[in-house]
Amino acid sequence: MIKVRVDKIWLGKVSIRDFIYKKALRKKESIGIEHGNEYMFIPYEKLKSASQYTRNKFRSKFTGKDYKLIDFDWKPFKPEDKNQGKLL
Repeated sequence: MIKVRVDKIWLGKVSIRDFIYKKALRKKESIGIEHGNEYMFIPYEKLKSASQYTRNKFRSKFTGKDYKLIDFDWKPFKPEDKNQGKLL
């Protein structure tokens, strides 16, 4: 699994760089996105259907490489509540 830490959630979405996304597809690995104390897991099988490309290109301040952002709906993992009953 490829782990990514993000600082911002914008309009219910988190963004990762396209080269991380492409690396996960190439290696057939899942992506784990962490924001603060919460995290989200995107399995490899759902990577293509869960993503949304942005049109703009950005330039890295450190390496000078261009990249695009890939947006995912922020759905953090929540453990199942043991006190909640299940319907039959």
